[in-house]
Amino acid sequence: MMLRSIGSIFMTSGCKARIGVLGLLCLAPWPAGAQTGPWDLQTLLQQMAEVKSASASFTQTQTSPLLSKPLTSTGVLSYKAPDYLVKVTLAPIHETFILDHQRITISGGPHDQTQVFNVTDAPQISGLIGGIQAVLSGNETTLKQLYIVRLDGSRSAWELQLLPRSENVKKLVQSMTIYGDGRRLTRMKTISPTGSVTNMLISETITLAH
Repeated sequence: MMLRSIGSIFMTSGCKARIGVLGLLCLAPWPAGAQTGPWDLQTLLQQMAEVKSASASFTQTQTSPLLSKPLTSTGVLSYKAPDYLVKVTLAPIHETFILDHQRITISGGPHDQTQVFNVTDAPQISGLIGGIQAVLSGNETTLKQLYIVRLDGSRSAWELQLLPRSENVKKLVQSMTIYGDGRRLTRMKTISPTGSVTNMLISETITLAH
């Protein structure tokens, strides 16, 4: 139950968080000069670190060899730097996922139950959420410790592929790809070892640090 919930939260069949994890408060214009200069992983993560809060709506679709048809859910996301994430699924079933520092609370769902546990109690989840937090907070060192990282695309249409290093995380996620435009996330795709694919489309606004 815990792994299923985490898997659908954020990001997917192995990631209930940003990722997914993710949108924010007021539409922020690019600062002067922000669209010039080199474009690489360090630049992307520096820009992500400037986001202090965010809110978003999402539409998530999951396909699986075990499903006769895709599963679609919708809801809202919010983030406050550096480690507070909320995902509220509104349809088809109401469910809330909260990451507050190292504590996870999942409530609602088909059985209308509440679960509370520490991230460190679940190594698979710890590595997954740690990677998401590293992207959101712009922590390059932690991100590279947890994942093999590849950045493609341009500043206005980038693609960040994450391949887990930990065998524990590999049991949940084969790969996770985050798409974005500047500081904003636009889509998150997660592929599980069983062949399940979860796509989350994100409509995000952000608040920058002053």
